[in-house]
Amino acid sequence: MATTLEHPELGQLKGISVAGTTQFRGLQYASLKNRFAPPELVTTYGAGPTDATKYGPPPVSPPTAIQNEFGFLQKSLPLPEVPPHSDLDGLNLNITVPQQNGTIDKTSKLPVYVFIHGGGFAVGSSWYPHYNPASLVKLSVEKGKPIIGVTINYRLGAAGFMTSKELRDAGYKANNGFHDQRTALKWIRKFIGGFGGDPDEITVVGESAGGLSVTMLLCSEEPYMKRCLSTGGAVLLFKPIPPEVAESAYQKITQALGLADKSPEERVNALLNLPQDDLWQKIPPGVPLTVSIDGETVPGVPTFSSVSSQSDDPSFPMPGRKWCSALMIGESKLDANILAYMGMDALKPGVATKFISSVRKTLSNFPEAVDYLLSSYNITPETPDEEALLAALRFGSEISFYVPARAFAQGWPCTEKNKFFLYHLNEGIPWEGRFQGEAGHIWDVALLFQNYEAELSEEQRKVSRQMGEDFIEFVNGSDPWPAVQRGQFGARVYGPSKDGVIAKYVPSGDPEEVGRNSRVLKLGEMAGFDNVLEAFQNFFQGR
Repeated sequence: MATTLEHPELGQLKGISVAGTTQFRGLQYASLKNRFAPPELVTTYGAGPTDATKYGPPPVSPPTAIQNEFGFLQKSLPLPEVPPHSDLDGLNLNITVPQQNGTIDKTSKLPVYVFIHGGGFAVGSSWYPHYNPASLVKLSVEKGKPIIGVTINYRLGAAGFMTSKELRDAGYKANNGFHDQRTALKWIRKFIGGFGGDPDEITVVGESAGGLSVTMLLCSEEPYMKRCLSTGGAVLLFKPIPPEVAESAYQKITQALGLADKSPEERVNALLNLPQDDLWQKIPPGVPLTVSIDGETVPGVPTFSSVSSQSDDPSFPMPGRKWCSALMIGESKLDANILAYMGMDALKPGVATKFISSVRKTLSNFPEAVDYLLSSYNITPETPDEEALLAALRFGSEISFYVPARAFAQGWPCTEKNKFFLYHLNEGIPWEGRFQGEAGHIWDVALLFQNYEAELSEEQRKVSRQMGEDFIEFVNGSDPWPAVQRGQFGARVYGPSKDGVIAKYVPSGDPEEVGRNSRVLKLGEMAGFDNVLEAFQNFFQGR
């Protein structure tokens, strides 16, 4: 059923009713002069009504990626109708507004959350069904604390993150995807009031690469949000690449596209005009198309010391620690399981011997730490591949997700004006598959957004509902559980329901009490957390 809204600035918008909400889909927030151009804020949709009943085209990326994501979750959902991807028209967003007596109250000034999807800056889109805000918005109405949900698109892969000196000399910035995200937030702040939202009560949420994105917003002097949730990834997830690595990637890409012998001007022009699917089909696998240091959206390389320090590090400043009123970070017990699909499986056979060789090389100055790492994760040269891989994934989960969450807690002001909330997910994926029973990557947002409720047991639905209700409290500016106090790690724990745990608060934050292991903390003391993280990343990258 269609619902029409008279927006004071955008004119008449035709939305669609979904589960007690109205969704306005495919709203263009920025235009592009070409695929590498900076995003330009859209402020008008012209004369006549705007049809916002269908999703807009996503940015260019492999169209089958959604099936991979369902594979990670080990359960699929019905797919909506979505137009083909586009290199020019993909910068759109979707707004889900609660209905009150079948209508939209434009004067309600409701708090808003904005979701930035993950996908390694290569895949993903705002239309993915497990991100749909309708169920969560409906739950917020049931709780008497209604919110508005927004999902956004941003450029990915080559169009989003490829950079080089000749591209920058031609006027094309690095990290287009980050500039898109910031432009979307500016659009939302400018126009959300006409949908009944409060532009001063915006919570930005990100998962995985989206979690890295939202924590990178904390490096901005300009406040883009009042509150922030990062789940399954933050700025320490992987390092931004330096200019020389970005330049090398660019050279490999242009060579693969047959452009190496052209002049810089001819090469840039060719990149702007080649078929859009060449942007993902013809790029060599393994070429890094990811966040790079640009001195603007990415000021430098984050480290454990810079993130965990109460003092701002000039090499990686985070002004957002002063203007963001609350930061929430969550992680799942086996968050790194995603990496099995992203390259670690290719390390078979001989996973254990490769792991041992790699960590001994990276941590050559810390032989005792290496011995402790191998013994505490039970990895020997004789360890079978699957067992060694799972042990390596547990190590990766602890150093790439768990420890960074604690580091942020240490460095956050933790005052009444700048609160910090920490949570740990221990509820396992319930469906048959490789990681059944494990709290894996992406599973957190599947629970949070309530879109798998029909596929869960009663106890699992309780976990999901509690996560949703806690998040609704957070978006409304309330404390869903006690905030972290400086020097402590008090945290919410979700699951495992099979052990009778739906949700609990652990004041001490003790690793064992929250379902984690203190071994990685001891490793950090022995060799330094940055070195330990490098050891895992080098192994993952086959070094």
